[in-house]
Amino acid sequence: RRGKTWVLLLDVDEFIAFNTIEDDDPPSPLEEAPEGVATLKDWKVMHGRIRGRKRAQLFGLYEGEGTRNGTHIVTGAIRESDEKIVYGNVVRDDYGTRYFLHDDSTKYQDPKKVLSQAPEGIPTLKSIQVRGPKLYGVIYNDTYDNPKKMDGEYTHIQIHPKLKRELLKSGNIIQDSQGRKYFIENEQLLWPPHVNASQVLRARKELPAVSEGKTILDVIERYRHQFYFGSCLQIPRVLYGSKESNYQPMAPTGFNDKDFVTLRYRWHAQKGNFDVNKFQKTIIDVSRVPMDHLEGEQAYNIHRPLEYFCRADVPRFATSLFRVNHYLDSYEAYTYRNDARGNKRKGCMECYLKKGNGTDFAVNDNIRPWLRSFVDEVGEAKAHVLLAGVGDFRPLGEETLGDFMAEKGGKYVEV
Repeated sequence: RRGKTWVLLLDVDEFIAFNTIEDDDPPSPLEEAPEGVATLKDWKVMHGRIRGRKRAQLFGLYEGEGTRNGTHIVTGAIRESDEKIVYGNVVRDDYGTRYFLHDDSTKYQDPKKVLSQAPEGIPTLKSIQVRGPKLYGVIYNDTYDNPKKMDGEYTHIQIHPKLKRELLKSGNIIQDSQGRKYFIENEQLLWPPHVNASQVLRARKELPAVSEGKTILDVIERYRHQFYFGSCLQIPRVLYGSKESNYQPMAPTGFNDKDFVTLRYRWHAQKGNFDVNKFQKTIIDVSRVPMDHLEGEQAYNIHRPLEYFCRADVPRFATSLFRVNHYLDSYEAYTYRNDARGNKRKGCMECYLKKGNGTDFAVNDNIRPWLRSFVDEVGEAKAHVLLAGVGDFRPLGEETLGDFMAEKGGKYVEV
């Protein structure tokens, strides 16, 4: 069922949490350029410069008359150490000119205001491109040509020169120069959505605490119609280091805080600092992804598994309902894992210490109540079975579940 089949892609040292509002949150992105500041669209970073295009609405605001809106320009040098070059921010170059960076990776069209499928008898065009007076695309359900085009066949139509380009956005009906109607498939419904920062801020104020027993799916269900998450929900990460601290024990009787990385480590990196926290993780709504994007195709990478549906850049922390806590853990745990990166970690204390640089920015305890809520939900006996061996880093194979249970004084129960 659409919107019901979410797949969470996390590593074993990562834990998803509700992104409740806290004092050390980074600023929210701006929705539009402040007065007097030009907007750059389709911008890219090029050796410390930004190449982009001014938004058509902002004429006369860019220094240098004669530069038309929509003209590609190259800014002066921007020092990345002083300016955060991410969408929603205003940056200043070495000429003193300021630019607002547009969010190019998302759709702005409200999915409720467009058609989800073609009306009966109207052909569908997918993957369209406009070249001069012609519109090219892949056609389905052709009702005009004789012989009719096969489904999936590449074709083109002649469009009227005065056709409003906004109609070429997906989910609309257009007419060619002969008056024949075509439906532009609503592919943008699959793209990452543009989220309004002020709306997300209000929602983040309502997010449940971990101790309330709510699930990630509960929150998705509550807000998916309000925000429309798309098919690839990308979540910023926060790296937690190995700095120990005094804390109030939160583990229920029979459990030890030091066995659980989420209870033991509280110091983390600055939120929104990409140099330390690195790339995002994702939740994929596979029910919304066409099968041809899932069959016989390797994931683009774990941070952006579906290239077409997942945005290319890192999502802003302030516009996410969730965050992923990524734990460095103890050196013993760090070198214990036997994965693709395991050999690089073995015996490399220098690597471990380097990775933990910058993870002592602030303390956070929001996720720590989860264990008590979990034990209350499933019962102590079942919790001991499900959590058997936690915090134990002896080589796998030397101990069995029974050994762990006997050591902890537990008994088998049916799970």
